[in-house]
Amino acid sequence: MPAPARGPAYPSAGPAPSIPTPRTAPGAAATSAAPSTSSTPAAPADVSSFGDAPFAAEGPTLVEQASSAGHWVALCQARKDERTTAAPSLRRYLIAPSQELAIDAFLTASPDGHFALFLRNGALMLWNSAMSKADDLSALGADTRASAESYASVRALDFDAKSEHLLYVKHAAGANARVVLRALNDGSERELDPGPGEVWRARFDPGGAFITLQMVSADSNKNGKLDFPAPLLSAPRGCGDNLSHFRAWEARGDRPETVLLPLSGGAAIHEPDLVMPVLDALLLRDENGALLLERGGKRRLLEPAECKGRIVYGDAQRELFIVGCAQKKKTGRVSLELVTREGRKPLAIELASVELDREISDAPRLVALYPGSDSVLFDADHRELIALQPGDSVLATRQARALIRRGKELLIYDADLHQEQPLPGVVVDKYPDILRALPFVFVSPVLVNLDTLELAGVGKQRPLALTANGQLLLAAGEPDAPSWARGPLRWSTPEKTQE
Repeated sequence: MPAPARGPAYPSAGPAPSIPTPRTAPGAAATSAAPSTSSTPAAPADVSSFGDAPFAAEGPTLVEQASSAGHWVALCQARKDERTTAAPSLRRYLIAPSQELAIDAFLTASPDGHFALFLRNGALMLWNSAMSKADDLSALGADTRASAESYASVRALDFDAKSEHLLYVKHAAGANARVVLRALNDGSERELDPGPGEVWRARFDPGGAFITLQMVSADSNKNGKLDFPAPLLSAPRGCGDNLSHFRAWEARGDRPETVLLPLSGGAAIHEPDLVMPVLDALLLRDENGALLLERGGKRRLLEPAECKGRIVYGDAQRELFIVGCAQKKKTGRVSLELVTREGRKPLAIELASVELDREISDAPRLVALYPGSDSVLFDADHRELIALQPGDSVLATRQARALIRRGKELLIYDADLHQEQPLPGVVVDKYPDILRALPFVFVSPVLVNLDTLELAGVGKQRPLALTANGQLLLAAGEPDAPSWARGPLRWSTPEKTQE
């Protein structure tokens, strides 16, 4: 259920609300930030399993991904074989405290950082940090074919948002593909039938009720066979390949159809007007351009066709949408409307035109919007806009708090207290490195904890990764423009002083 609106609901023809400006906490510039009691923070993740001991070999190192819990690091490293006089060779590794595995390619990881998927000797392997072992999913029939598209090579593998299930696609000779749901706690599996055709892409719907498939089931290019929209890789790409090349294909192969598989079971859903699922409902756009929400066979109008609406922000938990409507007298601009179960109300800002609908979010309370050079926070609980200063950049949000960069300073806005709290003495780099593993955010050179509202530490080196427990991954040799970092690596908890 959405949170109740503050005051009466705004009808579609009502006046645009004014935008309040946050207060600055009294004495904030001269005192350290005191923890707020306005939100109950989640418990932090466990500390890195590596401790503070160095790991990985010496030599040039490119970290491809690190566990958000500090349980493993996937990297490329140039190592010299002491048995030969050959130059060092570049290879991929997955390194955990218990062992080091040479791998062909790193694919993806669970949000909690406890599980990882990679290819090893051509097989798809699921790494379990708690057990320090890998399960061979290729032996179970998993489809390991990868797309040749840059940054989109993983086609049909996904972890759910709660890190409870893994999705993969299984092929069987002479039969339709099956979508497999694997429980990560015990390895049990359940198969779902997507229907005839080839699964091009498969992933969990952000709302958690469906699996969203891109199915190639019709020969739309009339060449007598089913073709994917992009070619498949014959072998994993080399380390750093995406850094120098970007590959995409337009109008290739057959047109995929979006198909929804209910996680609760039942037949696949084919809806030609689908924009996206919203929990157990479907967001649709009809042939005239009107936006509708369908639930249980009943449709509710969200925006009429004349709006020509595109979703700027969607919150499935609160059933709330910010929609950009085209303006007749202003090309390239959209006016924003807030759409809830109670109706529609105009928001007092405009944005540059939005051509594509943005996905349903993970339901944060605070959402950053940037109308021109201005900066605004939208509070989804109170359904109101909070004006920041022009040029402000919202670096992260967590519950009622937002970390904001204002020039070289950092401050935290608390939506429950309606006030800003500067972080005293903090000066960030002109072009900072930014890493996020909530509740921690690193904005070089400082580390901030959004749960305690305090400066958690100052990094003396340029970090390669950040854990949700506030540890930074450091290399013996820092990376710079012409050079990779140099191993070995270590996890480090930064000190709390800034020089």
